[in-house]
This record gives sequence, C-alpha cells and structure tokens, in this order.
Amino acid sequence: MTDSSAPPRPPPPPSDLEEESKRPWPQRVARAVLGGLLTGLIAATVLVFLVSGSVGPAPEKAQVCREVSEDVLDAPVAGVQVGVVCEEIDTNLNLALGGVDGFEGVLRAPDPPSAPETRHPEYLVWATDGCSAPVLGSGPFDFTLACNRHDFGWRNLKEFDGDSVPMWQVDNKDRVDAGFLYDMRTRCSTLPSLVRFGCDTTARVYYTAVRLNPSGVEGLPGR
Repeated sequence: MTDSSAPPRPPPPPSDLEEESKRPWPQRVARAVLGGLLTGLIAATVLVFLVSGSVGPAPEKAQVCREVSEDVLDAPVAGVQVGVVCEEIDTNLNLALGGVDGFEGVLRAPDPPSAPETRHPEYLVWATDGCSAPVLGSGPFDFTLACNRHDFGWRNLKEFDGDSVPMWQVDNKDRVDAGFLYDMRTRCSTLPSLVRFGCDTTARVYYTAVRLNPSGVEGLPGR
C-alpha cells in the first residue's frame, strides 16, 4: 500500500547522451572536431617523444663507408677515390655546425664566413633547399643550417650509393637524422629558457618527420 501523502519522486537526471542530443548540431560537431584534434595532438606528441627520446645529446661519429669493402675504397668515383669521398662526407658530418671552421664555413666557401683556405670539394653535393618538406619551413625557430647539413648528408649518401658502395642504408640514414636533431638542439640551446622547451619540441617534431620517412631506404628506420 502506497502512502498517498508522500511527495512524488523527482525524475531521473538526463544522461550525458540526452544532454548532448539537446545541443545545437553545430555545437555538437564543433565539440567532436575539437575532441578529435586534442586526441590526435596528444597521440602525435607521445609518438614524437617515443621516437626522439632515445636519441642522445650528440650522435656517434660518422663513418659512412664502414660497410664498404677495403678493395672498393681505392676505386675511382667523381674523379677521386671512393675512400676520399667517404672521408670528406664523414668530416663534414662530424664538424661543429657553425662558424668559420665548422660546417657552415665549408658549405659557404669561398664566401663568408669561411676562411680563405677552407676546402670545399666540388665532387660533393652541396645543393640544398633548406628546410623543405616534410619539415615545411623553419617555423618560428631558425633551423636552416641544420637543414642544410641534413640535405648534405642525405644527398651525398644517395649520390654515391651503389651495389659495391652501400652508403644509402638504414644505419647511415639514422646517423644523419640523429645529427639533424643534435644540430637543431644546438640552435635551441642559444635561446632563452622560456622558449627553449618549445624549440626543443619543434626540433623533435621535425626529426620525427625525417626519421619516419624511408626516402628510398628499404624498410623503416631501425629495422
């Protein structure tokens, strides 16, 4: 027997789905898009730090011909020996990035900031388009010189690669890409601390873009 004097029970609160269905459809679409973008941004950030987090502050010393047999190193290529080409590529990948005596000086020789005696071997590939796809420009931070050296590495490895001179292979590509990240971080280290984190994060994004780009290398990097 029910008590007729008892107050009626309040209706149950509307569910989240019911609340969402009452919103105007433009608002529902906007919320869904923003939610998807936020989820994608979080996933992309996690991917960037997973890919770039294991890379140390400085790359290993470049040795692009470590898989080339000794008898091939004396073979002629581009008017010199293969071994000479390899040594010059190694030298320029291992130089400090900027300055008269660094990669910047060799890249720009005979123009400043290079010293008058700076060697600029014409048999190497010096053409560069700076920070292009997939990096898509230098953005708010000037990574142009880092992009130039990355171009130097990739283009020379591809130029002199062959069946007997396996230069364009995963280990060499990974080394050049790691140097790219290090060069960008070198640039970031000169900035005020308030913007350094943003610069480093941007560098990781750019590095991830090039590292996950096979660019003719069989398989993805590290496989």
